[in-house]
This record gives sequence, C-alpha cells and structure tokens, in this order.
Amino acid sequence: MNSPIRSIADRVVGTVEEVSADKILVLLDPDAPQATALNTGLPERFPRINAYILIPNETGATVGWVTSVKIERLPFPKRKGMQDFGLVDLPFPCRMVTLTPLGTLIYRLESDSGVASFELRRGIDVFPSVGDPVLLPTRDQLQAIVEGESGRTRRVLIGRCPTGGDAPVYVDPDKLFGRHLAVLGNTGAGKSCSVAGLIRWCIDSANEERKVQGRKGFVNARFIILDPNGEYAHAFHDQENVRLFQVQSNQGANARPLKVPAWLWNGEEWAAFTSASPGVQRPILFEALRCLRSEDSAPDPFVTKVRWMVQNYRDQLKDLLRNGDYLKKGKCENVAQVLLKATIDFKDLEQNYDGNDECLKEILRTVSESAAELETSAQEYGRDGKLYHKLFAGTDIESVVKLLDNIANHIGMTNDGLVANEDTPRYFPVDELPPYIEALASRDSRDLIQFVDYLNLRIRGLMHRGGVAQVLHPDDSASIKLEDWLTDYIGGDSAANGQIVIVDLSLVPSEVIHIIVAVLARLTFEALQRYRREMGEELPTVLVLEEAHTFAHKDLAAETASAAGRVCCRIFERIAREGRKFGLGLVLASQRPSEISPTVLSQCNTFLLHRIVNDHDQDLVRRLVPDGLGAVLRELPSLPSRRGILVGWAAPAPVLVEMRDLPESQRPQSPDPAFWAVWTGDPKCGQRTINWALVARRWTETTIEAQDEVSEGRESCTGASGRTSDNDDIPF
Repeated sequence: MNSPIRSIADRVVGTVEEVSADKILVLLDPDAPQATALNTGLPERFPRINAYILIPNETGATVGWVTSVKIERLPFPKRKGMQDFGLVDLPFPCRMVTLTPLGTLIYRLESDSGVASFELRRGIDVFPSVGDPVLLPTRDQLQAIVEGESGRTRRVLIGRCPTGGDAPVYVDPDKLFGRHLAVLGNTGAGKSCSVAGLIRWCIDSANEERKVQGRKGFVNARFIILDPNGEYAHAFHDQENVRLFQVQSNQGANARPLKVPAWLWNGEEWAAFTSASPGVQRPILFEALRCLRSEDSAPDPFVTKVRWMVQNYRDQLKDLLRNGDYLKKGKCENVAQVLLKATIDFKDLEQNYDGNDECLKEILRTVSESAAELETSAQEYGRDGKLYHKLFAGTDIESVVKLLDNIANHIGMTNDGLVANEDTPRYFPVDELPPYIEALASRDSRDLIQFVDYLNLRIRGLMHRGGVAQVLHPDDSASIKLEDWLTDYIGGDSAANGQIVIVDLSLVPSEVIHIIVAVLARLTFEALQRYRREMGEELPTVLVLEEAHTFAHKDLAAETASAAGRVCCRIFERIAREGRKFGLGLVLASQRPSEISPTVLSQCNTFLLHRIVNDHDQDLVRRLVPDGLGAVLRELPSLPSRRGILVGWAAPAPVLVEMRDLPESQRPQSPDPAFWAVWTGDPKCGQRTINWALVARRWTETTIEAQDEVSEGRESCTGASGRTSDNDDIPF
C-alpha cells in the first residue's frame, strides 16, 4: 500500500504557471494522462472540459474547474533536473489547461468516529502560487465536490454528474427555492422536464423522509404552476389530489373550471383592465369600488348621490368650524355660501325622491330647512345697502352637522363613510359597477357621464364574453368565499387537498391573460404576507412561472407598455424582491432570458442552465451567474438534452448534471412535431383527421352546451399526443 505522500505524488499532473483572480493556467507534465487517468482509483477521463482539479495549500486544496485544454509550442521541453543537459532545444508541444477557481476543499476528521471526510466551502482562502503542484481528485474528493457542503443538505437527488465519476447530485430545497430559481434553455433542451422533475422529486423525497421519521399525513408542500401552454395538465396524473384548473373544465375528468372572479381584483388591476385615465376615470372607478365593497346590497343611484352630498357638506362645515371662519369678518360669507348650496341641493334631493322611505325624505327636508333658517337668521344689510352676514354661532353650525350625521346613520354610512378600500378582496356584484359609476359621475354639476362611458363599455363587455366571463365573472361569484378560493388555489391545512396546483392558461385570451396572471400571483403573495403577520412564521410555497419572458418581459416595465402588462411585470418584480421574506419561492422557466426583466432575473440566486444557443442570452447568463463563474458557461451551446449546469446558491460549485429520467407519462406535453410520421402515414403516430367544422364551432360558440357537444369528438381531430393547437387570441 502506498504512503499518503506517494499517493499524492502519483496524482500530480502538472504545475501552476499563471495565477489571476478569475483564472489559473496549468502546465501539464509530459507523463500526465493523455486521455484516461488510472491513478485515482477508477478510470477517469482526463484532461477534458468541466473536469475538476485540486491545487493543495495550507488550508486544504483549491478546487478548479477546467474551462479549456490546449497545446502550446514552448521554446524548450519541460525537464526535471539536469537530464539531457547540453542538447539543443527545439519548440516543444506542451499541454496547457485553464482553470476557473471554484472554492476550497477542506479535510475534516471526525473527533468521535475518527472518520475522515471532505467538504467543499465557497470562496478561495489562499490562492495558489506559481510552481504549485496540481492533483487529480480521488473518488471521495470528487464526490464531496459534486454532492455539496455537508451530508445534511443531500436531500433531493436530481441527477448525476457525468464529469464527476457519475457522482449523485443532490440539492437542498431550502436553497433551491428559498432565493428563487431560474431554469433556462432553448426549446427541446429539457427545461420543462427539469421543472416537472424537481417538483416530483422534492415531494417524493419529503414523503420518504416523513416515513423514516415515522410521521403520518401528507407532505406539507405547495407548488403553484402557472402554465400558459397547457403542458403540465397530465404530468402529475399519478400524484394524489392534484388540482388542475382550466378555462373549459370538460377537457378532463379531474379538471376544474378556472375562476378568478373580478371582485378579487384590486384597484390597480381594475384601472389597468379598463385603461382608466388618472384625471377623472380612475378616481370615479376607485370610489365606486370602495362603495361597492363596503355594502352588502346592490347600490341605489339616489342613495349614492345622497351619500356624496352628506360626505361633501359634512366635510366642508367641519373645516369651517376647525378654521374658525364663522367668527371672522368676511370669512363668515364662506359659511353662508355653503349653507345656501346645502339648502338648494337637499331640497332638490327631497323633491326628486320617489321611494317609500318617508323618514329619509323627512330628514332631507329638515336639513334643507335648517340650513336655510340658519343662513337667513345671519343676514343683515350694511350701510351701502348690500346684504351681508353676521358672525355665526358654532353651536348652530354643529346642529346642521348633526342632522347630516342622522342621514349618514339612516343610510348606513360609517363615521368615515366606508369600511373597505378599492383593494379589499370583498365580494360585490360586478354587474352593478357600471350603474354605480354612472351614479357617481352624475352627482356633480359637471357632465362627467361622457368620461365614464368607455369604462362601462369595457366592464360590460367583460361580463358578456363567453369563456372570459366564465373565468372572471362566473355564475356562482356570489357564493365564492375568499377563504375557499385561497384553499383551492394555494392549498389547505397541512396540504390535505394536495401539494400541486396547475393553472392551465392555454385558452385564456391575450387581452386578459396578463391581468389573470397578475391577480393569481398577487393574491398568492399577499396571502402569504398576511399569513406571516397572523401566525408569526412563513408558509413555504413555490410559484412556478412558465414562459417567464411573456409575463415578466423587460419591456413591460416601461411606461410605454400596456397597463395590464405593467401590472403583471411589477407584481413579479415585487415577488422577486420580497417573496423570500414571506416564504414564497419563485421558479422562472424561459427560453429567452435576455427578454426577462433584469429586476426579476437578478434576484435569482440559483440557475439550472440547459442548452442556450442565442449569443445575447449567453452573454446575459454569464453576467448573472454568481461568484464570477461566467467562464464555465461556454459549453451552453453544445449541451445535449437532459444535461444542464447547476450553478449558484444551491450548488457549492458549478456542476454538470445529467437530470434523472422521467417516464413519458410524467413529462410535460411538449413533444417535437412529428412531421415525417404524419407525412408518411405512420400508424404509430396516429392519423390527423381534419374536421374544421368541429374546430370552427368550438371556436365561435361559447355556450356550455356547445362546448360539451364539441368535446365529445375531441379525439377525432387530435393526434396521438392528444393535444390541440394553442390559441393566443380567441375572437368573441
């Protein structure tokens, strides 16, 4: 058996020739392995890209990642001692390897058991010097580099490292999801399969751990997948209680109708959908939302006008009392003007009231008469013969305010007039929003009706657009409770109703898809925010955003973008910045990272990078990866499917991972089109029978009966994959 010193000497393959903060140049020895190394215990390929090399130092060993291998013609061969002294030197080909420093491999000896182990630590404690020997890692060292910082974090197996002796690659979900994850790669590189696999493997590993610990019950996990292409509908069919929401629930026995009631929207989302202008339309829209959310019954235009009159004159008289204008010469004329207007307005209300509430009619008359009497009693004529007003008594003005308070109490107004703001997710009859807006617009002397017509057209159109109405204004809106909606779309206590929610957005029209996604993301974020406030601890939840470049596009953050797009992008920027504090992890899946908002992408601390060909995307990813490891990503354009580079917070060192294989039935439905099989009529691929009449009827008819009729013949016009074509824009 070799001594430790001899064992180390056998693994020396070269010496350090050049050192910089981000690159180490190594000159390989002439007798270093040419293709396969046999001196590490098992045959290993060396030298090659993505291999690991050690450079010993006083703290352990610096770990380097091979980023290039080349041959240089040196002016003399590398010799040891004085051998071949006196010979004429000619240019000699020498092999050079470029390393990117990754971290420090620490040697640990357990004091109790005496077992030696290795642990990879981020950062470089001591940089090597020129002339230091370079070693090949042993199998144990290689496994320590690949597997992680300690055994406690080896929780979820996601694949194996082909350049690390097929060592298993584990991830810690706390690090993977806690600081957001970006899964990036071109179409067909395995991006969606990786996302589906991570979710499945995390749940399976947690379930196994619960069994080991003797704990019963469900895995208390929550994964919410926003799926714009309908890829994940059948990827988790074997999991218990997977909640699938679709625009048309008849696509599968386990699917439910997607419902995002419009009363859940906040003021900003309503303003974005209606394109309300900030001058007139937005204030009226917000006030209508506040009023509707504060009432349990449908609004009465007359009562709305009374409400505004009471609030307006009560505020004016209180301001006059507070400022003391009723005791100042000249200023008391302001009091008289308010009383005169109140006399006219409340008399007009009393005369135009055609209801059965005689008490309300009497109170209106009393206010008008009291204001008129108070104004008349203060009249006096000056020496110039003009009409003036004497100073008013504060108690007289307060008596008018008390009469206004009586009206407020009679019609159900609270002290501040409202109990909810425009953002409170309280139910209100959305059908009553247009008449309420009209009532608010008609309360003023100015003609504002023309300014709110566009708002009402948009709102009324929303309520009568077939599939859109079924999502945003379902028939059972009044019976949907906020707590039930949160239970369905986020999860119940201890995840008793399942760990996975799939929101199929494939048939949602582009006009409202940004609003729907924004509402789903915002309600998830705010629910977890309030959960921590009430419970004092976080509720770990993962929000998966497929096609992230569509909903968090960098151009959507600009003021020139559509209002709905800005709302959608801003909520994901907020989740990226603040979600970790409330236990909300964000997973971005995209094929165009250069189009994602920099604010969102820069907050991702872990990246799983599949094949990326576009040079702009490659440059962006190199700038985003942590620890200055951009040089290790030069292999991205040549990665085969299923292989990716895991880099960032969840990986102690960049690792080339061959992801675990998923059976065909567990993969998201995004196969490449089978052109040749269809052209040649291959029976294994299935026939493509065309029935455009069926498609056209499905496209244009919006009744539930028509949808059921068409769905019966769905299999006759779909291929073997069982998928229909995706539609981004559906005419109504």
